Amino acid sequence: MTAIHPRNLLLAEFARVSPDAYERFLVDVDQVSLKRGAVLGLANTATEFVYFVESGVVSLVASTRSGQSLEVAVVSREGVAGVADALGQHPFPYGWVVQLPGTALRVPRRVVHDHILSCSDLHGLLMAYSQLVMHQLAQSAVCNRFHTSVQRLARWLLLTAEHAESQRLELTHEYLAQMVGAPRSAVTAAASALRKDGAIDYSRGVVTICSELRLRRAACECFDGLSSSRLDRERRSSVALIVR
Repeated sequence: MTAIHPRNLLLAEFARVSPDAYERFLVDVDQVSLKRGAVLGLANTATEFVYFVESGVVSLVASTRSGQSLEVAVVSREGVAGVADALGQHPFPYGWVVQLPGTALRVPRRVVHDHILSCSDLHGLLMAYSQLVMHQLAQSAVCNRFHTSVQRLARWLLLTAEHAESQRLELTHEYLAQMVGAPRSAVTAAASALRKDGAIDYSRGVVTICSELRLRRAACECFDGLSSSRLDRERRSSVALIVR
């Protein structure tokens, strides 16, 4: 059982609109640590648990048979990793990987599914959040098709910093290449260009954002569509329409 006032924004809203149902929900909740690189769910495999993120960042990652990978959506404390498995019968063709360490509230998938079948307020909140995940998936497809490595890297760093609430990110170039979906050489060249412009600095697996303004100028317009502040406004608007 966890605290009555959760750090996860989705569960905080559930606790606010339906406190009795939320207290019953706590019986099946465990707080767990999210370690960097941990795999929370495999592609095309229904997960046993759903993770309501409290801190840290979890990436929804698409992979090819040759081993290439690309981040297509991200979850921090505004949402839940594994929402598709809870809502539907067919698992996502993507994996869930911890990008930045933190904590999450782990709940058996069957418990969340029971709330969905009973049409509790949690069901409405998950439906609203699933729209934001689809938004990210669509915007990621546009970004990776039309924008350069520099633009994508700048956008990715800005979004990750927003979710992590930190300007200092422990990330290697190899990991950045996997998340951005570009060859390591292209990401290294892009990072070098951003450092030369004064937007970032990096050394020994740590990337530091030195000028958010310069990084915004380098990023594509997808940042505005995917920023956590905008998605949070959309989430609140959707919740207002769904939850009564």
